[in-house]
Amino acid sequence: MANVGVLLAQAHALVRGLYLSADNASGLVLPALADRAASGSVVNLGDHAWYEAWWFMRATASLPHYRALWEVTPFVFGLLGIGVVAACAWWALGRLAALLSAVVLLATSEAQRTILYVPDNHGMTVLHAAVLCGALLAVYRRSGAARMTPRFLLLIGVPLVAFTGLGLTDQLLFVNGLLPFVLAPLLCWWRTRSGAWRTVSAFAIVAAVLSALLALLLIHIAQDQHVVHAPFPIDFVSSEALVGGLQNLVAAFLTLGGGDFFGAPVSGGNLFVFLTGALIFVSLVATLLQLWRWAGTRAGSTGPTHDQLSRLGSRDLFIAFWGASLALVLAAFALTSVSDTASDTRYLIGGWAALAALVGVFAAMPLGRVAVIVAVAVFGVLNIRSELAAGVQPGGPAPDQTVAGTIEHFAAANGASIGYSGYWDASPVDWETHLRVKLYPIQACDVPSGWCQLYGIQISSWYVPRADTRTFLLTDTRPGVPLAVTAPPASFGKPVTAESVGQGLTVYIYDHDIAADLSP
Repeated sequence: MANVGVLLAQAHALVRGLYLSADNASGLVLPALADRAASGSVVNLGDHAWYEAWWFMRATASLPHYRALWEVTPFVFGLLGIGVVAACAWWALGRLAALLSAVVLLATSEAQRTILYVPDNHGMTVLHAAVLCGALLAVYRRSGAARMTPRFLLLIGVPLVAFTGLGLTDQLLFVNGLLPFVLAPLLCWWRTRSGAWRTVSAFAIVAAVLSALLALLLIHIAQDQHVVHAPFPIDFVSSEALVGGLQNLVAAFLTLGGGDFFGAPVSGGNLFVFLTGALIFVSLVATLLQLWRWAGTRAGSTGPTHDQLSRLGSRDLFIAFWGASLALVLAAFALTSVSDTASDTRYLIGGWAALAALVGVFAAMPLGRVAVIVAVAVFGVLNIRSELAAGVQPGGPAPDQTVAGTIEHFAAANGASIGYSGYWDASPVDWETHLRVKLYPIQACDVPSGWCQLYGIQISSWYVPRADTRTFLLTDTRPGVPLAVTAPPASFGKPVTAESVGQGLTVYIYDHDIAADLSP
């Protein structure tokens, strides 16, 4: 409850901080501006397909308070995902396990907040995976009690396929949700040879195939409507890079939990970060070892009783699902090019949810119960301390609301409402000014003019030159801001006027649409 209290107390500042990141703000600006795009314009969602959030926001864009709805809804779904994970743990392992899982997931680090509480950053995969786990447990309980009926299968299967098909438009769910959904009952059947598992396995396979087909159909519909995502090729790492991939995996996983102490001075608050990281690392290793021991044992061939089906079977199914999810997420990260850096923590969010779900397994062990309760309590306290000590950090380097207002007023005073800037400044200014300013991202490129339209996360009509239109350019010379436009290019012509609008930020007014000076 303390973690929830801190989250609620920081909610307003957190929302403001999250959308100072262009990655996060773009997920709001694109659907908000889609209605204003010319017919036939292509919407590029960036390097992954977040169609689920896109369709929700497009469906609600005409509501009077859509901005608040879009900012609040990710919190609702993020907390709902945590609640469903905890509910599954309660169902399979008991109340203590549910409480432990909830505490771990509610103790969100800064890295987790930027995933769970924004609409376009894989956070919904946690809720989808938890729903898949819950569906397996429900079908298994009915099958074990010999109360399986076609009506029940339809009642649970149709909504599940619809919800999962929508979620599978984000392909990360294949790894942390759909494959474990199929593998978990098959593994349990291999362990016990019980007839109940054949029924659950058949249900999982049919539901998974139908969900995947629905996802393909939905993606085709979206692309037919000119909503696409940029190609994001993923390669297997070379054998020489495998060690580096594993190192980045550990660093990214610790960062996700708020315990990345690598390279920090051994003093002050870093000692608390080290303790958090040590708890995460020990928990991960202990969980993987426990999963290895569990997978290496096989239950007897004698059919379980009804009570055993209700307790031990549900426990095994829960462990199989989240164990497969954890193993697949870790393997997919370490063995592919997404592990080139330790900064892409978003790909590990499903693995973090799986670790949190499996923490409760240790609560069933006499010695493990005390250890895991103490470890989780300490972890929760350390995260609360970190949240209170550090406060809400800006999600990115973009101008804040005050500076964005200054940009708006100067541009409007000079007859310009459309402008161009580097990627990390553009969308946050749009959102902070309630779209009264349209600031579109551009990027440096190897062409005579030196500047091109941004390759991803944009709407193609942004860059169609407008006749007799004044525009502006926002330059940013602050250190540490990547992809910034640091000076007005000569190819854009001579600006009419200019003014500094903040530290390192300058607005240049042009008497034409400088989109005409950009290359595709």
